[in-house]
Amino acid sequence: MLSRAQQLHNRHRHFIRGLIRFLTYLSAFFLAASAYWIGDNFGEPSLEQIFYHAQFGLDGLVDTDAAIIKSFLAWCIALPVSAAMLLVLVEYSIALFLIHGSAHWLTRPARSANIHFLKVIYWFIGHRAPLYTLLTAGLYFGVQFSISVFIHHLFGKDYFAEHYLAPAQVKLVKPIKPKNLVFIYVESLEDSYKDTHLFGKNLLAPLDQLKGTSFVSYKTAPGSWWTIAGITATQCAVPLKSVSLYDGNDQGEKIKSFLPNAVCLGDVLHDAGYYSVYLGGDALAFAGKGMFFRDHHYDEVLGKDELKGNLSDADMNFWGLYDDDLLSIFKDKLVELHAKQQPFNLTITTIDTHGPDGHFSNYCKERGIKDFEGIVECTAQQVADIVAFITKNGYLKDTNIVILGDHLAMENPVSNKLDQIKERHIFNRFISEETIHKNREAILPFDLFPTVLDFIGFKVEGGKLGLGYSAIAKNINLPPETEYEEMNRDLLNKSNKYLDLWKPKVLPVLVVENAPTH
Repeated sequence: MLSRAQQLHNRHRHFIRGLIRFLTYLSAFFLAASAYWIGDNFGEPSLEQIFYHAQFGLDGLVDTDAAIIKSFLAWCIALPVSAAMLLVLVEYSIALFLIHGSAHWLTRPARSANIHFLKVIYWFIGHRAPLYTLLTAGLYFGVQFSISVFIHHLFGKDYFAEHYLAPAQVKLVKPIKPKNLVFIYVESLEDSYKDTHLFGKNLLAPLDQLKGTSFVSYKTAPGSWWTIAGITATQCAVPLKSVSLYDGNDQGEKIKSFLPNAVCLGDVLHDAGYYSVYLGGDALAFAGKGMFFRDHHYDEVLGKDELKGNLSDADMNFWGLYDDDLLSIFKDKLVELHAKQQPFNLTITTIDTHGPDGHFSNYCKERGIKDFEGIVECTAQQVADIVAFITKNGYLKDTNIVILGDHLAMENPVSNKLDQIKERHIFNRFISEETIHKNREAILPFDLFPTVLDFIGFKVEGGKLGLGYSAIAKNINLPPETEYEEMNRDLLNKSNKYLDLWKPKVLPVLVVENAPTH
């Protein structure tokens, strides 16, 4: 008969073994559940995107959609914990029955099965079941997020260093009468919503009817797949990717300033005497969006907390302001800026078309909108109304407008329709009283930086900034035909030159020259 000390020792040993099995199962179920949940809510984000957000830790997390947080807690925390506990209890029940023939209540599930079958399962599989489960979950996670591609990014050639042209090395000439810029990023807006076969009508008709120019093939590119990445790509002509993955620092240690050594649209306009303002309905802390605009010479950076005024929580969605309230503030700010007689850049990001379900503003509900397709159409109408407001007030004489989807749509209620389109393109519209002459139809997010500068009257020597080529400049070298294929393969590879953009600021020699007056 075992002594009390030996019994306690055995109980302690069994407890530790049980705990290890529980934690192994929990890790496996968490990996599998997380991979499924992310895919179900956000489509197919890359590991770069996931690790980029991880760099910011919990900052801004509380400002995300509460429904998404609740869904995460249910799928990725509660379900794995419950499944792991249940499996350990079932295993313990089988072990008690086979070893001791116990009549304990835990053995009831085991007693209902064939004892010989249980012995085979227990002795040949049971001991290693947690490990097998973890390996299977790890394989599923790896396939879901293309681990092999991620490994290639660690060891592939440095595409960025080979192709990046620092804007500080480029001659920029400011126009005699610079145009104001209204820059509207519409959440997840893509050309696919025009497909009458899929949706029964062109959901973007209000925008298509605007007098302006669009590029037929505005493709997505690596490092531009989500909102802050799309903003960074279009305003700085560089991709957005995790820093800590490549430099060995603790996550978040580097993120004290946002690409401090990159020259972006706000920096160029600041040097040219512009006053820049950003308006966004969601919180500035999320994903470093506020940090980006502040660090790149936006004079006013206003998000949910700064704009909500007397709005109560009931008047806002889980992210922040509905688009109708945000666009109302936008109009007031536009009138204010135009009255100052100083060149300005007014940038805004909308939110109502954000997945997974979209948000129904009062403006849209009053028009009978009841589904996600209606939200898309309603958003298009609201943005078109902004252009009508600008036109009615005579602002188009000195103000140009750029309307862009910030990226392709992620998971939303009509994803099954969008997925039927072989090649999806981001929506874009350039509106000006002057005629725009395109030098090609295919553009990437990085091309927006030099293209927008050309659009409001600047001259970009050579037509290239960062990784982008102007799409309206004349007599410039166009992107090589293999650019898109090479970018998709190698742009996110480790690059010391890219890491340099995140190091403590070294002031670039940026010179914006005035155009000759004669």
